[in-house]
Amino acid sequence: MFKNTAAIGADIGRNALRIAVVNYGGEVIAVNSYPLADKQTSDYLIAKVIDAIRNIRHEVASSGVNPICVGISAKGFIDHKSGIVIGPDRGIKGWKNVPIAKMVNRETGLPVFVGNDANLMTVAEQKFGAARDFNNVVFVALRTGIGGGIIINGRLYRGVNNAGAEIGQMIINYDNGLSDKGIKGSFEHHASATALVRRYLELSGRKKSGSSKQLTGRDIFELSYKNNPAARAAVKENAELVGIGLANLIAIFAPEIIVLGGGMSEARDSYINMIRKSAFANSLANCRAEVKIERARLGSNAPLLGSAYYSMIRLAGKNI
Repeated sequence: MFKNTAAIGADIGRNALRIAVVNYGGEVIAVNSYPLADKQTSDYLIAKVIDAIRNIRHEVASSGVNPICVGISAKGFIDHKSGIVIGPDRGIKGWKNVPIAKMVNRETGLPVFVGNDANLMTVAEQKFGAARDFNNVVFVALRTGIGGGIIINGRLYRGVNNAGAEIGQMIINYDNGLSDKGIKGSFEHHASATALVRRYLELSGRKKSGSSKQLTGRDIFELSYKNNPAARAAVKENAELVGIGLANLIAIFAPEIIVLGGGMSEARDSYINMIRKSAFANSLANCRAEVKIERARLGSNAPLLGSAYYSMIRLAGKNI
């Protein structure tokens, strides 16, 4: 049905809005990116999405491409059936209980479907990326925070109230660390890019001065490649902690594959190998027997591919 069909995928990030036209086979026909203002409101974001859709429809029309629907990837909890962003607001004024699907549909005339960004990245990797043809998948987004998605028997697992698969909030060390979400000892608090930077500063003895606050996880990896002792120790410890988190997921789900995405997954193979070693060392043999741990393949295009594909499936009356 969809062989020659295309859809629009939009990804609402913190600093940029990315939008693409994607065909059913996963080919990106066109892609645009728009910076977002530091201070945002729900009206501002929705207007940006509508303008971006209009622009890219006009752009591809000259090639005879007419997208039939829109998928939108957004952070936070999403009522995917109704296309409503539930929240939290993440500092965006009015970004709670926003009926974004209805609002964008009213202005564009296209059917609109909305999903959580990590869930749609999971869908993309399962359809087009590292988890292609696997039916039991765990996706872990290692970035400033930690997000993820779970596919069980080919279907996206959302849990009650669309609140499932909050992988970053599982507790791996109850004795230490209260996260910014008020959860003690969470995976996100101990193993995210934010945690990596914090641990490097502790090990190096550097105070959080104005300059050190600008450090990123990528900076710490780069320092480790230059044999900086504190950076190497922080990266090694981080990989062990990520592996412990994955060991929990292996014990609970025994998936066929765990896909590591987000900026931290772009580190060298040595980091991924340390994660594998920790995950397998801390899990039962029967649970880990068939598990693969692989780097994501789609990078920043994952939410675009996932949202576009998701919208076409939803338009056909199916669900994932």
